[in-house]
Amino acid sequence: MTEQQFMQRTQERLEQLRDGQRLLYERLATDLRQLQALRMNLNILAGTLALGLGLSVGYQLGRR
Repeated sequence: MTEQQFMQRTQERLEQLRDGQRLLYERLATDLRQLQALRMNLNILAGTLALGLGLSVGYQLGRR
């Protein structure tokens, strides 16, 4: 293998690695966006449950 062939193969492998890295970063960004949405929904759910519990306790206390 000549030096030129070696350099060409090395360049091709480097491009493949960069493409793989870019795909990995894109997937990571997508996953992080989905996790952020899930965290927001979880906070909304927790708030709704807390409000429901508070209203239930208030109702029970008001009946006495």
